[in-house]
Amino acid sequence: MALSGISLRFLYSAFILLALPGSSITAQTLPVADHHAHLQSPTAARLLNEGAIPLPGAPGNEEEEKTNTAAALIAQLDAAGIRRSVALSDAYRLGSPFVHVPGEAAAVDAENEWTLRQVQLYPQRLVGFCSVNPTRPYALAAIDHCARIGLRGGLKLHLANAQFRFDDPAQIRELRDVFAAADRLRMPILIHLRSAAVWDAKRSVQIFMDQVLPSAPNIPVQVAHLGGWGGYDRTTDDSLSTFVDACVAHPGRCRHLFFDIAAVVLAPTDADAAPGSDLRFLWNEQKHFPGAPDRLAANLRRLGLSRILFGTDWPVVTASDYISTLHTNLRLTPAETNQIFSNLAPYFP
Repeated sequence: MALSGISLRFLYSAFILLALPGSSITAQTLPVADHHAHLQSPTAARLLNEGAIPLPGAPGNEEEEKTNTAAALIAQLDAAGIRRSVALSDAYRLGSPFVHVPGEAAAVDAENEWTLRQVQLYPQRLVGFCSVNPTRPYALAAIDHCARIGLRGGLKLHLANAQFRFDDPAQIRELRDVFAAADRLRMPILIHLRSAAVWDAKRSVQIFMDQVLPSAPNIPVQVAHLGGWGGYDRTTDDSLSTFVDACVAHPGRCRHLFFDIAAVVLAPTDADAAPGSDLRFLWNEQKHFPGAPDRLAANLRRLGLSRILFGTDWPVVTASDYISTLHTNLRLTPAETNQIFSNLAPYFP
């Protein structure tokens, strides 16, 4: 049915309001990509469930590991209207001190190979990242294996899962060697930097900036969860603030440095998440930091919004839910949030 002249004038006026700079009405932009999402094979899920080593004092109600396929990732991207995503191999988890996996090095290679096959199902939409525990003796061989088979979109490192120690010079050397290998192979790095619940964030970030990051001068390096591990507690604020100070003082050192906001901003409903779930854990850590939302917004602005990448940490959070959470709970203007949604890491084709 044809629109009347009145309807056309109304739509034209609405478009102008949405487009005018400084307008109080801002069109919402969908994220161009999810920069932090995981895949996990049925074999890895089984090995993690069977080989889990209970931690002293742990409540014993941790979530069961499940398979996360590329098809499931694509389905929830489609539901949110997002075209592209990183697909992170969970191979690093098979090399964790928290689990016993028979034939560990071979299992890590097999998980990276499975991730490649999954990504190949959606070559126009997914960028596959290899992963490994950087402190394992086979780490460099596993990275070279990924490069040979074609899983070279990037490299995922998770220092908490590796029980990495920033006060251990040997582990610093191992991490530096891994960065150098990724740089040689031109594989961008996504690193989960926070390594423990009790963590000297300021000192650790300084060590990372001074001793590790210079080993990868030619590739993008993405710091997961804004330097924390999800949520925004005081430790994460210390980490991000240290990065901000360093990048403001020495912008050249941060020219290839990006930060994803995956699972950082929590929704009030996360207070009621299942006991033992990731979201409930993050909420309990953050709830004693009432100034978190304002501190987060201030740090993002100081760092520069062009460095901030949308990510979810799927399957912990779905894209649709996290878009809504950011619009509702992130204390940036709609235009600023839209800018983050519009950012695309240089490792996407």
